[in-house]
Amino acid sequence: MTAKDLMTSSLVSVTPETSLRELADVLVKNRLNGVPVLDSNGNFLGVVGEHDLIHHEKPLHIPTTVSLLDAWFFIEPPGRLKKEIERISATQVADIYQKNPATITPTSTIEEMAQIFEKTNADLLPVLEGGKLAGVVGRTDLLRALAQDEIA
Repeated sequence: MTAKDLMTSSLVSVTPETSLRELADVLVKNRLNGVPVLDSNGNFLGVVGEHDLIHHEKPLHIPTTVSLLDAWFFIEPPGRLKKEIERISATQVADIYQKNPATITPTSTIEEMAQIFEKTNADLLPVLEGGKLAGVVGRTDLLRALAQDEIA
């Protein structure tokens, strides 16, 4: 069984301009873990999912500092606080989506997909054919295939 056998080709998608509230509604109403992000011409840009929304809702991490001779020094990399502030101030999909997600081809096997899901902790795997989005395979699709294989 390959990705072509498991993938969903009638896709629900969002654009970078979709608000995070709308994204949450799309995921809940369609019972999805994630969706592809497409530009206005239908070109694939990335994916966004539950993990991204949950990460957005984490509290602000205040960097660890040390005081030495009346001066404060950050122990963590200087750009981390900036990234944390950007994360919590996100309002659109453009602010949180994964721009270079793991992708598969229509000929990817169940074993390959399982390894990618395990390694990346992705919500879904975009299926690209000739650089174009042909469909997606979600964790549930893979579990369903594995369960059917066990029954057969």
